[in-house]
Amino acid sequence: MKGMRSAALGGLAGLLGVLLPAQAGTGIVIGDSLGVGLAEVSHLENFAHDSVHIRGPKALDQIRRAPAGATAFVVLGTNDANGSIVRLDKSIDDILDAAERKHMRLIWIGPPCVHQPWDDRARDLDKILAARLPPRGVAYVPMRDAAFCSGGLHEPDGVHLKARGYAYMWEKARGVAALAAWLSPRRAGYTRKMLRFRCISLT
Repeated sequence: MKGMRSAALGGLAGLLGVLLPAQAGTGIVIGDSLGVGLAEVSHLENFAHDSVHIRGPKALDQIRRAPAGATAFVVLGTNDANGSIVRLDKSIDDILDAAERKHMRLIWIGPPCVHQPWDDRARDLDKILAARLPPRGVAYVPMRDAAFCSGGLHEPDGVHLKARGYAYMWEKARGVAALAAWLSPRRAGYTRKMLRFRCISLT
């Protein structure tokens, strides 16, 4: 039984491994300066730029310039947390609506912990995004874990990341992206069949 379970999990890992290169090959990055760092380590096409917020026209302009049908890794929220996060709902929806009109698939990477007095707002914004995005069909990747919150991955400013911090962010993001692709609606029926077939091996 243990061998069958390992084989089943290995098979699923292999399927995700097949999906990852395709995801990376068609992906882009939009967002703020953390997005710029993510684009550098992921080698995805970069539309991100410094000083971009959820609120305002800059993120919408990045979507406007992005190719239709692209998978976009969205890195937004940290700049907003360094200010007011009140009434961000409409700005979030504006981004989602703009991407939807261009048939883009979004993988939204949440604001990581920051070693600044306003980290409580980054935490609150993470909760807002985690609740609001999945019902709109957007995969959300939270970044408030022990690795980011305990220190060691940040530059001295406590906000931007070292290269290994961006690499860690990318590893988490592409894993979620691959799983989201596998569980997309067009694959859902096959996924259910696969899980029924594998259930004796996964228990």
